[in-house]
Amino acid sequence: MVYVADTVTLVWHLEKHRRLGAQARSVLQEADQGQHTIVLSGATLMEILYLSERRRISVDLTILKNLLARNKNYSVAPVSFEVIEATASIDDIPELHDRVIAGTAAWLNIPILTNDPDMTASRHVQTIWR
Repeated sequence: MVYVADTVTLVWHLEKHRRLGAQARSVLQEADQGQHTIVLSGATLMEILYLSERRRISVDLTILKNLLARNKNYSVAPVSFEVIEATASIDDIPELHDRVIAGTAAWLNIPILTNDPDMTASRHVQTIWR
């Protein structure tokens, strides 16, 4: 299976955070073993840059680059015109980065690993967490 991981989910996975949902944790562990593909929106890379520069997370671009280099089951979906078109149709997620992440999932027609309440409530995407 293929999934989009939102920023918090990816960061918590890399930090081995205990608050990661059981289903999301299982999917990510299986992806680490080559059983699933995890797509990261370009917006996730931007958020990680922003949050790491402000020392709000321990994950930084170097850690992310190493993950992408060592595990071919993780890839980045650029914020393309097609993704932005899909994002434009999402009217129930107010925060821009989250909306672009949801737009990426909608464009690819795949679920998002997230516990974000706005994404979970959105009628435009399917989410997985618990």
